[in-house]
Amino acid sequence: MNILGVSAGFHDAAATIISPDGEILFAGHSERYSKKKNDADFCQGLVDEVLDYVPETVAYYERPWNKQFRQWYTGQGVEWNKLTTKQILSKQLGGQIEPERVHSYNHHLSHAAGGFQTSPFDRATVVVIDAIGEWDTISIWGAEYDPKGRARYKRLWRQVYPHSISLFYSAVTERIGLHPLDEEYITMGMAAWGRNTWYHDMREHVIADDREIRLRHNFHTGMSADFLIGSSNENIAAAAQLVAEDLIRQVMIRARNMGFSQNLVYMGGVALNCTANRMLGEYFDKIWIMPCPGDAGSSLGAAALAHGHRINWNNSYLGHLIPGVYPVNELLDRLLTEQIVGVASGRAEFGPRALGNRSLLADPRGSKIKEK
Repeated sequence: MNILGVSAGFHDAAATIISPDGEILFAGHSERYSKKKNDADFCQGLVDEVLDYVPETVAYYERPWNKQFRQWYTGQGVEWNKLTTKQILSKQLGGQIEPERVHSYNHHLSHAAGGFQTSPFDRATVVVIDAIGEWDTISIWGAEYDPKGRARYKRLWRQVYPHSISLFYSAVTERIGLHPLDEEYITMGMAAWGRNTWYHDMREHVIADDREIRLRHNFHTGMSADFLIGSSNENIAAAAQLVAEDLIRQVMIRARNMGFSQNLVYMGGVALNCTANRMLGEYFDKIWIMPCPGDAGSSLGAAALAHGHRINWNNSYLGHLIPGVYPVNELLDRLLTEQIVGVASGRAEFGPRALGNRSLLADPRGSKIKEK
């Protein structure tokens, strides 16, 4: 009985297929088919891939009703066509898949499972930091397998909306002229070019209580354009990176001091901040960050929860198989001397001419801050 995990309807749509024995048969982003970055919805190309595996169970990565209640409570309004899992799956799958079973799981739990059940650990402390789940913005879990090999999760601590490290970072991303919930990686890179001149001002403006991760403002509405007016974007990014690291550090200290395990599984969009990740080894002995820790990876997490047991994680190459013999050794040799190397249909192109091969961008089958 194959399981289809679905992350779609709000941000970065993706699908994962897991077999009854825990093999990852397929995983893919909708954006790779539609060519729309962070495409929120399934497109026909992705649905066609999924149909090949005839899934009998569908697992959805969050609980829509709970999310819509939070949006209503905070004045964002209700999307009535996204109130139930059935409504969302009907739109995303277009009636082409009629599963025998449908499950939906807590957003942060899906993140946690995508990390823990692909990790090499039998027991771990799991930290999830993202923008917003249904209500959670940060959660800490104790995860382990029971004697029958089923994954068990106990939530140890949480912080809730609007106190969100990720929304603060996204607000800064928008403040410096970039696209929030998309180009935070540029903010992180830009920080390296800035000076720490405004760190204390940024910290005072943002943090009300660093140990409890309580912020002074609801950064879901953005950051005031008047704050640090006249400062360079690089300096603002540098200050924001340091403040975000201060807050992440406090989360990790709390997680370590709970004493559940010295193995860390770290998930959620903030886990993509590789600059901040350099400090994780100060708090934990062993660390696993699933290579896709954001919402797309939660399609795998939801499927893992439905499966219930450890997932056989062998590598990160989970998408559509493109046939061909690739000149791996030649590529590695030429990368020592060439700046650009492209591969298409099993043939290598080197140097500037590699950019002229349009098939490098071909479809894998041949062809205010917005809510996530």
